[in-house]
Amino acid sequence: MQTQSPFRRFIIKNSYLLIIAAWLVTISFIIDNYWSGNSSAGAVRENIQRYIHRQEKDFEKLVADTNRISRISDNTISEPLLQELVDKKYFFYRYFINDIGTRKLVFWNSQTVLPSGEILASPETTGFAKLANGFYAWRKQQDPGGVSIALIPVKWNFFITNTYLRNSFAMGRDIERNYDISLHAIGSQVKSLHGKSLFHIIEKANSVIPKNNMAAVWLRILAAIAVLLFLHLLANTTRSVKGLGWGVLVLAGSIIVLRAISYFFPFPLNFRQFELFDPTIYGSNVVFRSLGDLLINSMLFAWVILFIHYHLQDIKIDTGKPSGARRWLYLGVSLAVMLVAAYIGGDIIRSLVADSQISFDVINFFTLNIYSVTGFIVLCCIAMGYFLLSQVLLFFIRPCFERRSVIPFLALTVCGLVYLSFQLGKDYAAFRLFTLAWLLLYLFLLYTAKLGLSIRKVASLRLIFWLFFFSVTITAVIVVENSKKELVSRKHYAEILATKADPSSETLLNTLLTDFRSDYLAANFYRLLSDSSNRAFKDSLVNGNFSGYTNKYDTRIYTFDSNERPLYNDDVAGYNELNTVLNTQARATSIPGLFYYDESYDRFSYISKRTITTFDGDTLGYVFILANPRKYKTDALNLELFSKGNSNAIENSRVYAFAVYNNLQLVSNHNDYAFPTKLEASQVPRDEFRTIQKGGYDELWYRAGAQKVVIIAKENNFFIESITLFSYLFCAFLVVTGLFSLFNVLIRTRFSSLRVRNFWQMSIRNQVYGTVIFISAVSFVIIGVATILFFISRYQNTNREKLSRVIHVMENEVRISLNELAIFDDVVKVYDEAYREKLERLIDKVSEIHAVDVNLYDLDGNLRVSSLPLPYNKGIISTRMDPVAYYHLNKQKEVQYFKEEKIGKLSFVSNYVPVIDGNGREYAYLNIPYFTSESKLQEEIANFLVTIINLNAFIFLIAGIVALFITNRITRSFSFISKKMKAVSLGQMNEAIDWKRDDEIGELVKEYNKMVAKLDESAVALAKSEREGAWREMARQVAHEIKNPLTPMKLSLQYLQKAISNNADNVRELTANVALTLVEQIDHLTHIAGEFSQFANIGNPHNEDFELNEVLRMVTQLHSINDRLQLSWNPVPEPVYVHADRTQINRLFTNLIQNAIQAVPEGTTVRISIEEERNENNILIKVTDNGTGIAEELQPKIFTPNFTTKTSGTGLGLAMSKGIVEQAKGRIWFETKAGEGTTFFVELPVLPAK
Repeated sequence: MQTQSPFRRFIIKNSYLLIIAAWLVTISFIIDNYWSGNSSAGAVRENIQRYIHRQEKDFEKLVADTNRISRISDNTISEPLLQELVDKKYFFYRYFINDIGTRKLVFWNSQTVLPSGEILASPETTGFAKLANGFYAWRKQQDPGGVSIALIPVKWNFFITNTYLRNSFAMGRDIERNYDISLHAIGSQVKSLHGKSLFHIIEKANSVIPKNNMAAVWLRILAAIAVLLFLHLLANTTRSVKGLGWGVLVLAGSIIVLRAISYFFPFPLNFRQFELFDPTIYGSNVVFRSLGDLLINSMLFAWVILFIHYHLQDIKIDTGKPSGARRWLYLGVSLAVMLVAAYIGGDIIRSLVADSQISFDVINFFTLNIYSVTGFIVLCCIAMGYFLLSQVLLFFIRPCFERRSVIPFLALTVCGLVYLSFQLGKDYAAFRLFTLAWLLLYLFLLYTAKLGLSIRKVASLRLIFWLFFFSVTITAVIVVENSKKELVSRKHYAEILATKADPSSETLLNTLLTDFRSDYLAANFYRLLSDSSNRAFKDSLVNGNFSGYTNKYDTRIYTFDSNERPLYNDDVAGYNELNTVLNTQARATSIPGLFYYDESYDRFSYISKRTITTFDGDTLGYVFILANPRKYKTDALNLELFSKGNSNAIENSRVYAFAVYNNLQLVSNHNDYAFPTKLEASQVPRDEFRTIQKGGYDELWYRAGAQKVVIIAKENNFFIESITLFSYLFCAFLVVTGLFSLFNVLIRTRFSSLRVRNFWQMSIRNQVYGTVIFISAVSFVIIGVATILFFISRYQNTNREKLSRVIHVMENEVRISLNELAIFDDVVKVYDEAYREKLERLIDKVSEIHAVDVNLYDLDGNLRVSSLPLPYNKGIISTRMDPVAYYHLNKQKEVQYFKEEKIGKLSFVSNYVPVIDGNGREYAYLNIPYFTSESKLQEEIANFLVTIINLNAFIFLIAGIVALFITNRITRSFSFISKKMKAVSLGQMNEAIDWKRDDEIGELVKEYNKMVAKLDESAVALAKSEREGAWREMARQVAHEIKNPLTPMKLSLQYLQKAISNNADNVRELTANVALTLVEQIDHLTHIAGEFSQFANIGNPHNEDFELNEVLRMVTQLHSINDRLQLSWNPVPEPVYVHADRTQINRLFTNLIQNAIQAVPEGTTVRISIEEERNENNILIKVTDNGTGIAEELQPKIFTPNFTTKTSGTGLGLAMSKGIVEQAKGRIWFETKAGEGTTFFVELPVLPAK
């Protein structure tokens, strides 16, 4: 019952955590399945229907306001009203209808889309339509002045998708993952505000991994934290009841079981729905199958080790050395665990860089992402967990060997080399050898130097040292692995460049394209119209005739009919996607009709298009040929609509410079690196690859053939990369360490603010450190944010100035060119079809000269010509001018207007100016949409962040060193004062402190000196009073003790006197009895006088070096003649020398044995055992009896002078014993159990063996 009681109390006290977890899971389940808009087709329908109804109500409210509609129709709209209309979630259009029924668009609040002719012509007022870029619910309201139309976006349906164009539902929430729109009567029906059926919601047949609502995700995470907290507290209770081993078993076992369940079941939720758990980013083995799994496992590992390390400090271990077998077992197991953990941790750190898609390129800040941050956290958790594990293992090793012993190092070296002998010839053997060398250095620092850390009391200087140590170590590993990884990538790029510049490849491809003649394809087009013949014909084109080609390239053929519909293609790539790649991303080769496009630095593909026509010129269909070099094969099309794929090509890289040589002559180069125009034959590397260090650059030479060489140069950033990476890691360690400390405090204090304040009492040193770090961090954030905002503002202003200059130059050129195209009435009509082709050529020419895209709108806001027509032709954006820009140019008559515009998720700056003729008449609006990648801005910000992070990290270090000197100076003063205050005693002369500086500490010293002066005066008075009191007490005690034997002496003499007076017959006998009584009482008086004399002389010992066991032998022999006593003594085998008063030590053990005898009731055999235990510096003697024990209420008074548990005695025996032991600089204590006996422990310092 006693062992169960603490657990019952624990359950009663902490079961609320499980109840909270259960409620959180229940609420998350309800949110996911009932409250979430994505929980079912019905819930999605309700969500979308409510959204549509809100927009319909707003539209009805708008058209009911005749004043607003009149102002919109009359073009007298104000700018606030315009902005209000633009901000609406639906698209509003106002058409004017003239007398003959012709409609003219007079207002639009968005350039996203335009109503179709079917909507305009429909007699209905409500409907649903699929337009060029999505599905829309529409409303129409006609009035005498015209017609108002609202297009309510429901789901986007762009003809291509990429980073910023997603075919998602307009209300978001990732509905498109599992649901789609159907125009057929299946699924959940969505109705308009007035009950008309619009469309249906259906669930996709092959839904992707279920995705929880974000609120439900956080609730389940909180529930998991509550359960883990419960397990932590349960393990803590188990530890206090059954020991640390059971506590660790409960915590680690529970975590392992729960973690194993989460691998096979969605517990606490389905982790695979998050990209962090995608194995393609990082995956090592079954346990570490993703970066997210590695993060969870490393945090749980650090948590368990933190639990062990924290509670290990409460264990009282035997002060003696373990036996021979045990000490070698401790050493072997501890070093094996330390070695295995080091290799596992090292391999994880190496694989995070070498075998993953995680970027640790700290020089290019914007290449870092959430995976990089997660990687840094994982590295910190692994390092912290390993450090704490090492301290736990050394806890068992240190008692076995001296601090300077080389045995642990030799054992570790032998174990490590034996393991490495089995790794020779395998990958990463050199890395494991480095790991062993690092481990030896690490063990030396941790074992021989006093650099351990306590979780309960963190020493700031030691903490900073270990953070520095681990940051440097991990930095070295990452920099080396990064260099290896980058070199492999650069070799790959060199092969790509050689392939791109390989005329034989293009000739070989041209051979294939020759067979794709229009007449041949036209004659066989019927074979593409059925599934089986289509596949057979494609296979014959590729495999049947060009086996040599297909050995080198992976070829895919896509066929489409005249309406651009696919004809039995193997994947979903559509006509629009392939045509977009060809028109926007592809670059021409030396072969007409053959193009290539870069998908990334290390992937490119050839592409060609054939239009199949009849003899009469009628289009039958289209054929696209995609050829991927097999070694760079990819299955994805990377569509970039507005950047034209430039960012994917290594030819546009700002990091690399390259040169390609054919016949040793330079044929192409990139960037401003000083490549030679011609190579000597001796410069061609003999090996396939060779690296050369030259002027701060790393050159990679690739011999692609006898006379063909590719050189890729990259600036050597080893030093700055190392410093920056160290800074990142050091800051990450500071943050993670702070979070772990906060987590530890919160658990210990159970989130009580009062307990937190009491628990987290910081020393002056740590307060100074904390203040310095806090000021540095805040300064870093403020300076960083302010500077970045400055960079952004300067970048935007620069872009605006550039756009303003360019657009005015272009406006002038366009005006001059349009004037040359003017018709006879001197009015330029940009909408005349006769001039359309000339305008397009003009705009393309101007666009190419100034390297920007150009749009030309007429005075009604209609797009007439564009240098980038694809987004407009394919309906990604409408052909109407932005309404706000149109308002400022058409109504406000501004000469220039800048506008922040957005297409999908792509934001860009757009500039508009009117084109004005010589008479001041406007006849067009010119627009430049500036699709910039912001790479220059990102580079500036990245360079600044690298600088400030490095600076801040070193400020932390320097501030730590400065704070160390400052705090040492302060604490040294306080320590000096503290030492003086500790030395203050009433029994001696106390010295004043001599302090010459007149500062805050000087004020404290003055007050101290005043206190000491007053204390000395008080001490004199108190000493006098104590002496008088002591003498009075001693006189009372002596009088009491002497009075006890004098009373029977007086009575005996009076009795004898009476007997003599009465002439008693037995006077002689009485005289003898009285004499015997007097002798006994005189002996008693002598004993009392002797005890008081001995007690008084304790403070004046005559110390000498002597062998303790000789004294104990004499004492045991003296008492062994007692027939009632059974005495056993087990001395240690070697001599034990102590420095003490020999006579007093004899008296000490005599008193203890006498007390033991007196503690045993009369009639019972006395059993006393004396045991000895020896360690390096002390001897422990245990005197155990079989007496009645000492009552609990008497135990605090046992060593008090004049206190006794016997009916007679002075009560000085144990007080004297305590004084003797303390004079010998030892300790004395006891343990007792009622009815079983008492053990007195005497610990004395020993001298080195003679």
